[in-house]
Order: sequence, then C-alpha cells, then structure tokens
Amino acid sequence: MTPPITDRIFTSGDLPLLSLPRADGLIVCRWLPDPAVARLGGPADVDTLLERRRTQVSFDIVEPSWLARAAAERVRGPGVDAVVMHEHGGLPGRSALALAFASHLRSVFLRAERQVHVITSGTRPDLTGLAELVRVPHLVTVTDATGAVADAVVWEVMTGGEFDAWLDGAPRPDQCAIESHLPGLLRLRGLHRAGRLDRRRCAVLAEVFGEGGEKTISATLIHRFPDVVLPLAAATVAA
Repeated sequence: MTPPITDRIFTSGDLPLLSLPRADGLIVCRWLPDPAVARLGGPADVDTLLERRRTQVSFDIVEPSWLARAAAERVRGPGVDAVVMHEHGGLPGRSALALAFASHLRSVFLRAERQVHVITSGTRPDLTGLAELVRVPHLVTVTDATGAVADAVVWEVMTGGEFDAWLDGAPRPDQCAIESHLPGLLRLRGLHRAGRLDRRRCAVLAEVFGEGGEKTISATLIHRFPDVVLPLAAATVAA
C-alpha cells in the first residue's frame, strides 16, 4: 500500500533560505544523513530525524517551456533525491515551501522504505506535451511567527505509474475538476481544521475519513473520494 502523505504544519523555520538567480530553473536536491543526529533518536523521533539531514542544493537554469521535461529527466540522475521547479515570476517563498514539502515527501517514502524521487513546484507546472506525467496539487498548511495559519498549494509531478500506485487501487479522478475546485478545497480544509464546518458536512467527511484512515482534507482524500469532497468544496465557496 502506498503510504499516506501525513498532514503537518510548516513553520517559517522549516523553509530554507534560498539565494537563487533571477531566472527560471530547477533546484536540484540531495539529502545526506547526519550521523550526529541519527545517533540521538528513537522511534518516536523518526519524523524529526528523517528531515534533519544535510542538504546539497544546486540550480540549473532552464527555459520555462522545458521546466517539466527537464525536471523529469534530472530527477532520474545519479545522486538526485528531489527536484523543485522554480519560476522566477512566482510568488516569493513558494519555491522554498516546495523544497520543504519535497523533504517531507522524501521522509514519508523513507519511512515506508521506498526509494522514490520527488518533483515539486510552488506554481502549477505546465505539462503540455508530456502525457506520461501527472500533476497533483497538495494542500499544505503554513504558519508564521505571529501564529497566523494559512493553506497553500504545492504541486507534485509524478509519472503515470507513480500516480496509479499513489491512488492505491482507486480509479483516476478528473484532474481538471479537482484543479478547478482548488479555491473551495483550500477553504474547506481551513474551515475543517478550525472546527467551523456544520454538522452535515462534518458527517459526510467522517464517512470518507473512516474509509481512508485520514482526519484532514488532503490530496490523498480528494483524489480517492472526489465525488464526496468536490461537492462539499463547491458548497463552501457558494455559502
């Protein structure tokens, strides 16, 4: 079974400080185990330990129209754990969040003893002409030093085979429908986390939570139960 992408809240301290050229390109990442840290923890510390690794980062300048194709090729190269697609014109901090989320994804896969390389992006990747690739919008929660909490989208790019494995037997959903509902999905996630959903919607979600084993509005839940979650998102926007 594909491991679920566990929910977590990213703080400003989780986001790396990046000094990038004024260009589109790929942030190429490799994480090395830190022996000093690895000796400290027991099983309860596994989440923290897996993410406290020494990071090697490089940057490849790439033409915007080639970003996704170049990322898919680069991530298969030796010594590469993850690639973040960076658009110079994107919102500040989105690539840093995409890098932090890539590290989180790698930790999830390592716990499941799976060697999967990761491609993420802070902006919606253009996959025109790349039928073998699928983009998945993950809903990610971020908090700043003031304690304010917000939700954002970080995109993951998978091969078709990786996507089917991630769905764990569920049929492929309508990706265009999911993307069109993203504003409502972000609002639904925030309301659910804050305990502000009405009883009827909570009861509907409780049914799919029971089936999926999750307790939050995640990409996994959305993609496996779109017929349940998308109408709730639409109603949330209309309310």
